[in-house]
Amino acid sequence: MATYEVTIEGKGTYEVNSDKELTDAQAYQYALAQSKSEATPSAPVSALAGLGAGFGRTVLGGQELLGKGLQKVGADTIGQMIERDAQMGREKLSQELERYKQANPFSAGSGQLVGEIGATLPVGGLLAKGLSSVPAISARAAPLIEAIRTAGGSAGGAGLGTRAAGGAITGGLGSAMIDQESAGTGAAIGAALPVVGAGVSQLMPKATQTPEMASAINAAREAGYVIPPTQANPTLLNRVLEGTAGKLTTAQNASARNQEVTNKLAARSLGLADDTPITPELLSNIRATAGDAYEAIANSGLIRPKLYAGLTDTGMLQMSSKYSEALDEIAKPFVTAAKGFPESTPSPVIDLVNSLKSNSFDASSAVSMIKQLRTGADDAFRSGNTDVGRASKSIANLLENTVEDHLKKTGSADLLKEFRNSRQLIAKTYSIEKVLNQTTGSVDAVKLAGQLQKGKPLSGELRQAAEFAQAFPKAARTPEQMGSLPQFSPLDVTAGAGISAVLQNPAYLATLGVRPAARSAALSPYVQNRLVQNPNDISKLLEILRTATPPAITGLYSE
Repeated sequence: MATYEVTIEGKGTYEVNSDKELTDAQAYQYALAQSKSEATPSAPVSALAGLGAGFGRTVLGGQELLGKGLQKVGADTIGQMIERDAQMGREKLSQELERYKQANPFSAGSGQLVGEIGATLPVGGLLAKGLSSVPAISARAAPLIEAIRTAGGSAGGAGLGTRAAGGAITGGLGSAMIDQESAGTGAAIGAALPVVGAGVSQLMPKATQTPEMASAINAAREAGYVIPPTQANPTLLNRVLEGTAGKLTTAQNASARNQEVTNKLAARSLGLADDTPITPELLSNIRATAGDAYEAIANSGLIRPKLYAGLTDTGMLQMSSKYSEALDEIAKPFVTAAKGFPESTPSPVIDLVNSLKSNSFDASSAVSMIKQLRTGADDAFRSGNTDVGRASKSIANLLENTVEDHLKKTGSADLLKEFRNSRQLIAKTYSIEKVLNQTTGSVDAVKLAGQLQKGKPLSGELRQAAEFAQAFPKAARTPEQMGSLPQFSPLDVTAGAGISAVLQNPAYLATLGVRPAARSAALSPYVQNRLVQNPNDISKLLEILRTATPPAITGLYSE
């Protein structure tokens, strides 16, 4: 039985077996029929075929270099045999891969690229091991052998020149295994990497992280927030990662996730389920329900603010109370202004304060007045009368403090606890309402941070959100402030497509997913849980850069 090997352009090489002798044309027709009967390979199969071909061709490239080397030292016969065998093997692998590239150029090309890179990774170590086995070389060139082993990463204490030489040897050899014409490029890149790595290590600022920042990161992570890595820990690794991902889109994606966390924290602060939508109506209903605790203290008796003896401005003895003094303090700026300008219209705050001065009042009257003052404050703020609004709120708080003192003196522990809880809950509803987007339901953590900055006594979950926004304001913006949130930007597409077009290699279309993948990685638990700085992180990263195997990089430039 005769066997014929027929190569069909664009499809590969086929074997044709026949009991009788065939002409070339007949063999070609049989091979053509055979190719048409084959099923089109799938993308995963094409990727595996590319992986195998890339790895195999690179290994055979090393064999071809070995054969040429043997010929240069006089072993022509065996050298030629080894070289020819390698060339035939590489040609056959290329022919077999052709049909997979025709069917799935991206998958097959990507697989081939990975295979080529994988095959070059051990080059430096293997070459160094071979050189070390020769005593004469090992004794005289130990630093260079170390530089070859680490691809220029280190050289046993020798200088940068030795490291560059080691990188050039490893880079050139690895590239030549893939494509002999790219050996010079690989050597140049291999020599440059140690120099670049050394420069980066010298120029890169030392990123330090204060204990306060570490505490803020831990608190944010505990609450469920994510942080753009460079905002928390600007190491070189995080800068490279976020630079690849795109700083703007990384911050936008972080803010979008964090908005959900802030809304959950706001809901929890009110005792609601995490997924409860917050609306002005809901907040109003919570205040109405919490107000029942105020009604419960209405029957707690007569409230007498504690009196003590003091001197007036003219030296007269008079009885006073902290309650009346606090009222005078609220009115003081307006009284001072009126004294300087007696013909001007006095502020209504003065009359409001004077109307509430009393040495005793019933608890039920205090409850009614607190409600009246709260309503009056809301009305005043809506009408633009901020002086009256602030004064009314301050007096309402003063009355509530006076009621608390009264409950303490009367031993009403349960009423006091319920009253305090209600006060806090009502205060939280007002804090949230001020930072709530009533259309979208978003709670603005940055505005909560503003309240905290002004001395607002936020607590619990609202304080968590405010402190996060204080530490990482760019990661706490609301979706309304950001606008659209594209997961693929034009740069993501043009980067991969542009490289692929310039180098005429579809394998580089794989870079289309690099930036989105980097964004996902930057906000992943793995990265986020490592934002608290380890002092050794930078030195470890630089060591990785210095010991990166050049063939793994230079292989990208081969056909």
